[in-house]
Amino acid sequence: MIGYECGRLKVFDFGSAMILNKFVMFIAMPVLGFKLLSETSLFDVPVELLVGYLISETCVYLITFLVARKVFSLDVREAFLLGLATALTNHVLFILPISEILIGKSATLPMVAIISMDGMLILSGAIIAMDIMTAKDQGWRSTAVKIATNPPILGMIAGLIYGLSGLSVAPNVGIFISNISSTASPVLLFALGVILSAKQEEIIVSLSNLIVAVKLILHPIIAYFILSILFVLPVELAKPAVMVAATPCGVMSFMLAMNYGVKVDNIARVILISSLLSLLTISFVAII
Repeated sequence: MIGYECGRLKVFDFGSAMILNKFVMFIAMPVLGFKLLSETSLFDVPVELLVGYLISETCVYLITFLVARKVFSLDVREAFLLGLATALTNHVLFILPISEILIGKSATLPMVAIISMDGMLILSGAIIAMDIMTAKDQGWRSTAVKIATNPPILGMIAGLIYGLSGLSVAPNVGIFISNISSTASPVLLFALGVILSAKQEEIIVSLSNLIVAVKLILHPIIAYFILSILFVLPVELAKPAVMVAATPCGVMSFMLAMNYGVKVDNIARVILISSLLSLLTISFVAII
């Protein structure tokens, strides 16, 4: 809302939003990726939790991508990022603190494990795919170099290696990493508000509403069925994961759209609407 008002009052414009997005892409996101994977908890939870949640993400991604591509005939990159928005969630600075208030510290471990997996597999895979689609006419060598030097991927690889090494981060470095990484989601949401303040010409309302329904209704249902019924995981593991599924569309898809020159109108709208409505879905999952 603050970003929207600043954009409406012409304090910030599209160029300003692009600069903010580049800060996240080249500075905050690599540091966040390092932080998450250097503190990884992937090996502290049952593998069924991660596999089951990954299956649920894959299902909603495929549904969204195919509908956007085949039914609404969107560009393949925009359809890809809309699918990513339903697979990834805004979990780091949205659902994690909320869940600690609603169901306590017991929610932290499964959620951090899911966040780490999403960063290592989903987000890094998406960045690689976007690099390939963007550089398809530049030859495999230049594409490989682009992928290998992509800042968020380098940050996640460094974090994974550091985490597996068993080394601890020095306190002063830890404070720096924590402060920088915590800016990623708020800065992106502010930039999204600036973009939304401009007149939107190419929003497909029916598609946006469908994607929000897939994210906030279908994804939690699929996650619950797989984790609680199919894999029969205990409630202290399954419930936090279902809460993650009921969280709004991932703001990282907006970052990638801005960085790779993909139209952001539909992506920005689904993030905004799902962020508002997810307060209801998260609350519902928390009390069942």
